[in-house]
Amino acid sequence: MVVMEKTSQVIDALHKKYDDNAFSYAFLEQVANGTGLRANRHADAIAVQLWESRGLNITGFEIKVSRQDWVKELKHPEKAEPIAQYCHYWYLVCGDENIVQFGELPANWGLMVPHTKGTLKIVKEAPLNKNPKPVDMIFLCAVLRQTQNQLTDTAKLQAKYHQGYTDGKEDGKKDAESNVKYWRESRDELQKTVKEFEDISGIGITQWRWNYIDSKKIAQAVKIVLDGTYLNNLRELKRMQRISEEVCKNVSEAILKLEEKGLDTKEEHVGSLPG
Repeated sequence: MVVMEKTSQVIDALHKKYDDNAFSYAFLEQVANGTGLRANRHADAIAVQLWESRGLNITGFEIKVSRQDWVKELKHPEKAEPIAQYCHYWYLVCGDENIVQFGELPANWGLMVPHTKGTLKIVKEAPLNKNPKPVDMIFLCAVLRQTQNQLTDTAKLQAKYHQGYTDGKEDGKKDAESNVKYWRESRDELQKTVKEFEDISGIGITQWRWNYIDSKKIAQAVKIVLDGTYLNNLRELKRMQRISEEVCKNVSEAILKLEEKGLDTKEEHVGSLPG
């Protein structure tokens, strides 16, 4: 058994059944019997049939989602009359089929109960009121006021939606323009930096592939210069150069000393030297 515990669930189900954007019905919630101080009774909803070929009738709805509320209604059934008198059909719409017990439903009322979680079914057809009270200015104004209220709410939502869409579109356009400007400036700055590097180094970065230059080796060479490896290697080579020069100097001084002692240092006598 399907149960709708909230009035809003029943209203949603009635919307599904009768609200078709005013193609066949005008569906209104909380319609009063008048305006201002005259508004002392309300129907939970009404549906006005808009096609003459289908009857041009008004159907009213009283919603109950608890047994307790229905029992209170039974004590004062006349409370529905200020609206029901204008209606061709009047339905009690219950959130639970067990709310109304056998014999409790007034003879001139129809009954709807949940069919699925979102739909309703008619258990008892409402009999036709052949002589409803003609719609007077008091009730017409009440209907028009509620129509305007619902349309105004809808219009506000639609206006906010369209405004949000327009604002979002405009903001998106501005963000896109800003991003394009940023990336263009970044591209131009990068191109400028690359051009300066190429001019100073004599290496065309964008032509490495075509000139068969290993970009990794270029990058490693740049890294060696920037992280100090080049300077460390240069200092080490200079140190080795100084040591080599010192060794050469010592060798030269040793040779001079040997010459001063009169020893033959020519190549043919080198082999006769000891060891």
